[in-house]
Amino acid sequence: MFKYFSLKFKILILVMGCCVSFGTLVGLLIFNQTKVTNHMGEEITQLVQKEVEQKIKLATDSMALSLGVLVKGLPEKEQIEIIAKAIEDFRFEEDKSGYYFVYQEHVPVAHPTRKDLIGKSLYEAKDANGVYYVRDLYSTAQSQTPKGKFVYFVFSKPLPDGTLTTADKVGYAAMIPNTRNMWISTGVYVDTLAEYAQPISDRIIDLIRDFLLKSFSAAAVVFIIVFVPLVIGFYSNLLRSVRILQKNLSLFFAYLSHEIQNIQLVSLDSKDEFGEISHAINDNIEKTQKGLEQDSHAVEQSVQTAKAIESG
Repeated sequence: MFKYFSLKFKILILVMGCCVSFGTLVGLLIFNQTKVTNHMGEEITQLVQKEVEQKIKLATDSMALSLGVLVKGLPEKEQIEIIAKAIEDFRFEEDKSGYYFVYQEHVPVAHPTRKDLIGKSLYEAKDANGVYYVRDLYSTAQSQTPKGKFVYFVFSKPLPDGTLTTADKVGYAAMIPNTRNMWISTGVYVDTLAEYAQPISDRIIDLIRDFLLKSFSAAAVVFIIVFVPLVIGFYSNLLRSVRILQKNLSLFFAYLSHEIQNIQLVSLDSKDEFGEISHAINDNIEKTQKGLEQDSHAVEQSVQTAKAIESG
């Protein structure tokens, strides 16, 4: 296909291809920026989630051991009263949505926000997704591992104004020593995780955007200051060399066809391949020109000699 195009047009196609490729790369990066941002937010949320899980695990394990020491040797009723008083006003998270609650097997015995559930068996309790969260929390409390077992479920969330709403929650439970099957649990609402992750995600994304902007700006400056002048200089030099070769050959063929009497060859002062070709062509043209002049002179002498013989 390219054999039908001129050298000038081929160079222009090459330059345009470079510009289009660079522009496409920039466009794709800008187009995919939203995907990268969303993916980054998800990854950071997962990392924060792991950190929060370990935070509530450490806090719950510490609370369970402390309560176990506090109620050791006391009657069960007194144990429940002390535990309930200890966790009643304890809150964490900025929106005060974090709290502890205590169950005995599947029956809540202390709950700071849901007094209506105390004393009722929640063995059959399940959330909107069908998760039997009380069973799962009790089961994980009995079989906890160093890494921790967590339960995800939907539960009521206390708001700062005292009202309740529902939200996804991640919970952790641990058995309370020196009690009869009592376990303590807490959790963090998933929408709270976003509050942790969003500032971190925003900072990282801003750094990435700033880096990309500076990179694109530097690339554009280099492209304009370095690449464009080089292309223009290369293009001009290449076309000049081709034109000189073309002119010298045209003069040579015009000389051969007797259209001109003398050849004024144009010298190409270049160290590249075009310069070597030009020197080779010029040398051969000069040799051919001298040979033709010698042949013409010899023919002229032969004609004069023949005329002299003929005239006697």
